[in-house]
Amino acid sequence: MESAGLYFYFLGWIGWIIITFLFSKSAIRTFLSILLLSLLAGSTTHVSIYGFSVNIAFIILVLTAIILLSKTLKQRYVLHYFSICTLSLAYVCFVIFEIYDPVWIFIDRTWMLSFILLYITLLLFKTKWERFVFMLTGVLQGEILNSFVLNSIFSYSVIGSFDFLAVLFLTSAGLGTWVVFENITVYLDSIIQKRVRERQG
Repeated sequence: MESAGLYFYFLGWIGWIIITFLFSKSAIRTFLSILLLSLLAGSTTHVSIYGFSVNIAFIILVLTAIILLSKTLKQRYVLHYFSICTLSLAYVCFVIFEIYDPVWIFIDRTWMLSFILLYITLLLFKTKWERFVFMLTGVLQGEILNSFVLNSIFSYSVIGSFDFLAVLFLTSAGLGTWVVFENITVYLDSIIQKRVRERQG
């Protein structure tokens, strides 16, 4: 199996184990567990839509993004739209540069693209929920645009390949790690502040 597929399945199962056994019982845990299992099960099946071969996992992610966007977008629609488009353009531009000037890809492309998307996401969005939802939306939109670019150049018409899924899951793992880091920082800061108050008292 190609490395992208290994990244996807490894991160998918690790994510499912963490969510199922370490998250507190809630509707969100159930939703995420079912979502990950659905993505893992549907990742090997494709359907033809307007001449494009579309991964079932991609369709599931699109439906998920629509549901999450309806619950997340409350205001500042234009700002969020442009921020999402920034992520999408970063995704597409990376692929174009990779095609025409592959020399600058000096490390594994999955890691490099995931780091770029993670960095942009952390810069553009403030809350952890917005980061996950808008990153997902931006990468999905970028994959659709990317498929048109590749189809026009190479007649390659697959949407939602393992390369895409690996980048999405690795970026999500990065966001999850950042959330853990933020929580640890807040916890340590509260302990320090508590001890400072005790000494002052």
